[in-house]
Amino acid sequence: MRAPALLSICIVAMLGCSDRHHPDNFNAGAVHGPALKQQTEDCRGCHGADLAGGDSNVSCDGCHAGPSPTAWRQNCTFCHGGVENNTGAPPRNLDGTDLIGPFPAHTAHITGSAIANAYDCVQCHTKANDVLSPGHVFDATPGEAENDYGAGLSPQAHFTRADGTCTNVYCHGTGRADDGNISARATTLPCTGCHPTQESGAAGWGNMSGPHSLHMASLTTISCADCHSTTTTDGTTIASKDLHINGQRDVAITAPSFDYKQATQTCTGTCHGYAHTNVIWTGQGASGKYHPAGFSAPTAHGTEMELQRQDCRGCHGATLTGGTGPSCDGCHSGASPTAWRTNCVFCHGGGIDQSGAPPRDLGSSILNTSQSFVAHPKHVTPTMMSANDCTTCHTKPTDVMSMNHAFDSTPMKAEVMLTLDGRNPAATYNGTGTCTNTYCHGNGQGTGNNGTYTDGLGPMTCTSCHGGKANNRVGLTVLHRDHHGGYDCIECHQLTAAAGGLTLANSALHINKIKEVKFVTQTITITAGKCTGPCHGTSHNNFTWQ
Repeated sequence: MRAPALLSICIVAMLGCSDRHHPDNFNAGAVHGPALKQQTEDCRGCHGADLAGGDSNVSCDGCHAGPSPTAWRQNCTFCHGGVENNTGAPPRNLDGTDLIGPFPAHTAHITGSAIANAYDCVQCHTKANDVLSPGHVFDATPGEAENDYGAGLSPQAHFTRADGTCTNVYCHGTGRADDGNISARATTLPCTGCHPTQESGAAGWGNMSGPHSLHMASLTTISCADCHSTTTTDGTTIASKDLHINGQRDVAITAPSFDYKQATQTCTGTCHGYAHTNVIWTGQGASGKYHPAGFSAPTAHGTEMELQRQDCRGCHGATLTGGTGPSCDGCHSGASPTAWRTNCVFCHGGGIDQSGAPPRDLGSSILNTSQSFVAHPKHVTPTMMSANDCTTCHTKPTDVMSMNHAFDSTPMKAEVMLTLDGRNPAATYNGTGTCTNTYCHGNGQGTGNNGTYTDGLGPMTCTSCHGGKANNRVGLTVLHRDHHGGYDCIECHQLTAAAGGLTLANSALHINKIKEVKFVTQTITITAGKCTGPCHGTSHNNFTWQ
């Protein structure tokens, strides 16, 4: 008797007062949908392992209608929504109310964009075939869509659910490896968000494969489109989305009669002024090197480097100590393997003097007046003054890798900064040979920043800047002119001027921003600009020089 009673209790518990197990309104998606996804209810217990009926003899197909009784099983949007797009991504929340979810960039990935085709779910997930696919609804992680990148473009990728970040991805990397990182909530990225572009400069180009940097730095305006014409039209506009972010390096060179073999990555033909014969992109072609024959001559690679048509760092490393190519120290020999790096004349020549000024021109001749500053030797060797250091007119580098030296945004230009040594606080250089507001070419009066000079005008004399006895000391103070009657400069400036006043006794005391006064007459002194003692027939007592 006890068994029928227990059976009745079980049946009542299962069917409830309404002859069913489920509570009222359980057929609403907002009710049984969350229960299924969170697995607080396992439909298979009553409706069978295949949801076709089981012990309850009620198939889920009976309510989940569609074009056919089982269509809902393969229809992603039946459970996952379809408001933003028809893929069910992003999936609607478990209560069916919104479509934000933990990964808001779903739509951008699976509907495509201006730069990429639509991606299938397999890029980031093991894609389910139907509701009962292993690892789909019924698994050990209810409410969670596991990420599996193994079948996509980024097999090494990882998604961190806590902050919505993808790491080690190809699709947001440089194109060379699975090296991209991106937040799911990141804004739309420009081209430089993943890889360098034509505008990135040497620092960016050096991170690209092979001799990219050598090509991008070319003054012959080589662009991305010259070698990837089927992918991009101008370096920033995508010509074919099929060929972008597709896991392939699609090379299509526009140079006529030029051949590139994808299988061996070798170039044959003439391009950007160079003839190539089976030159491999990584630098080891049929000749065993990337550079053409004769490139070791300074007239070849010196020109390319100084004009930055080729950026040595692309192959030889960021510090030129070796990368895909060997260290530059191996060929640039000297007192030590690295001595060339701090030896100015190694690159800049030393035919006129050992300072490297004027620098030899880009063709390695000693002096080219169209490029160099003709008066360089006069400035860096003792003449009418002590030898000037480079810092008088330039930010002086300490070695070849100094900032804004060999590798900068102004190839073949030596930037001029006249204010560094303090003598020319207002001076400027116009870039074509003229210095203005200088002390060193001024008359020495007042602030002294009143000189102007143009390179190449000829030898300088005393009267080029200030007057002497012969021209009534034009440009000097009134008291200077009052002393013109028979007195030479040496009478008051014997440390600086020699007899006659038109030659120097000591060039080190000239153009030094100090008014060097020492009288020939020993009975007169000057202190703080005031003269005391007899001179030229007049006795002075603290007479102020004006």
